[in-house]
Amino acid sequence: MVQNRRADEIADNLSTGQADSAVAQISGKPGRRQRAFDYGELRLLLLAMIAKQSSHGYELIHEIKERLGGTYKPSPGVIYPALTWLYDRGYTEIDLEKGGRKRYSITNEGQAFLSANKNVTDMLLARVAPKAHGPSPQAIVEAMDHLKRALSLRIKMEPVAAEVITRMGDIIHVAANQIEALLNAPVLSEGAVKCVANIATPNGERFLRRLCTHFQHRTPVVTDENSGHFRMNMGEVRMEALEGVFRVSLTALTAEKLDEMQHILVRHLEETAVREKLDVIWQSV
Repeated sequence: MVQNRRADEIADNLSTGQADSAVAQISGKPGRRQRAFDYGELRLLLLAMIAKQSSHGYELIHEIKERLGGTYKPSPGVIYPALTWLYDRGYTEIDLEKGGRKRYSITNEGQAFLSANKNVTDMLLARVAPKAHGPSPQAIVEAMDHLKRALSLRIKMEPVAAEVITRMGDIIHVAANQIEALLNAPVLSEGAVKCVANIATPNGERFLRRLCTHFQHRTPVVTDENSGHFRMNMGEVRMEALEGVFRVSLTALTAEKLDEMQHILVRHLEETAVREKLDVIWQSV
């Protein structure tokens, strides 16, 4: 009856919203925790938060967790090295309090650094802006209940073969990928603006692989053999590795957001290219 108890546990996880845990139990593949920010973004976000209010490290950890609804909590091993980096460069100053606690405040140099990176800072603050989440749509609730019944009521009376458990995991993975693809559909607002860059390079597949790996730390990235696409809070990015060409297509909510997306993509392309010189020319679509 071990298999039956396992099915009940999986169903309970699904009914309480712990879908990652449920999929891991079915497939035997533990979920991978992904970083919400790369190191440069985290430093900039911390500095922006300190600019609003001087803070201790643990207060910043708690605030980020609260802003993201508990879905991500940065560890002290990530936060404190970032705070040290900001202090070493003169962007913050430290007020030692009773018990040796350190309260960080921004300096004039830190304010100048924020001003020089205002677009990226605004984007990061928007990503962690508290959001009001209402109840789940009824259709989603009903679908999850249906899945719970399929996993629990129909299989708890008899053992489930290992190959069936594996197949169930595969089905859930496919469904999750299809949902991500749906959520990553192109921006369809009336004022959306688009552009494309066809970049001559023999390394398109390498660019595609590395950029998809980078961005999937912050947002679901849907990929196939020769392409990948994802959504940012500003719009959609689609990348294609073609013969001798790496194509990047952007769809943004506004012309200003399109400029920001171009800047972000060019920066990451240059970091990925290393010594290869890329000619990135954006053309309106």
